[in-house]
Amino acid sequence: MGNVWRDARTIADLGQNMASWLEGRLPSWPGYDGPFGQEEDNGARHLVPTLAAVNRAGFVTTCSQPATDDGRGSRQRAWVEGVVHDRSPILGRLLGLERQGFIVIRGSRTPYLVLTEEGGEPFTTLGYRVDRNWKAREWHGVGRHALRELSQHGTTLHVIDMAWGRDDRLWPALANAIR
Repeated sequence: MGNVWRDARTIADLGQNMASWLEGRLPSWPGYDGPFGQEEDNGARHLVPTLAAVNRAGFVTTCSQPATDDGRGSRQRAWVEGVVHDRSPILGRLLGLERQGFIVIRGSRTPYLVLTEEGGEPFTTLGYRVDRNWKAREWHGVGRHALRELSQHGTTLHVIDMAWGRDDRLWPALANAIR
């Protein structure tokens, strides 16, 4: 069968592979050693159908979380990060999610935002400036053609629902954006 990650030639190929990983048909992806959901169960299994479809459509997701709020100081915002080809028709539709009230950040510079709080204190944050070698490190083991396309044409996007614990808006909006 070969190595599907090393054999990938395009961002679209990476999206197909990532969907297969999310669905449990691949054991790992280059940026994450192991199956989806191997970490503490954060309730993300219900996201698999949407995330797999989004990846197959060309938005290659690299990180996401559902929104939760236990009412005792542990809460999360719904959020997804990924890469899309800069000439893909879904790029404009994903950027258009801003008109629906989501925060959409394009590029590798991100403002400081708290995504998860534990005990009322920031636990997971977004806020960094990615150096130019980030994609090569994140995608170590991917074929050179796909890595070149990521580097030359990959646009990083973060889509965030700023409401704590609201998990019913972002995922349907993503699904509609790829239709």
